[in-house]
Amino acid sequence: MRRGDVYRYQPVVQREAQSNLRLIVSDDAINANDQLPTVFAMHVVADDPGGLLAVRIDEFGWAFALEIDRPLRRRLVDKLGEATAEEMEAVDNALRATFNL
Repeated sequence: MRRGDVYRYQPVVQREAQSNLRLIVSDDAINANDQLPTVFAMHVVADDPGGLLAVRIDEFGWAFALEIDRPLRRRLVDKLGEATAEEMEAVDNALRATFNL
């Protein structure tokens, strides 16, 4: 698992209208540590929520910086692809704006 990977998330209980796609945004040092049960991920939604906090990720949809969670690694079941370097730069900008970094 690496930063920028897009995974399908398998929830315990499916919530209506919640996306099952996640973009991994935690640092690769965290992602490589199998002792840590979770990673940080942004939800990837089908429709553009608008604004600077949403980044288009190829055919997957929009990574939204206001929807960040810590999914359990074991629930990230299928790697579907990965974001480009340009997309991840835009994700970094959205995260900086979200957290005023």
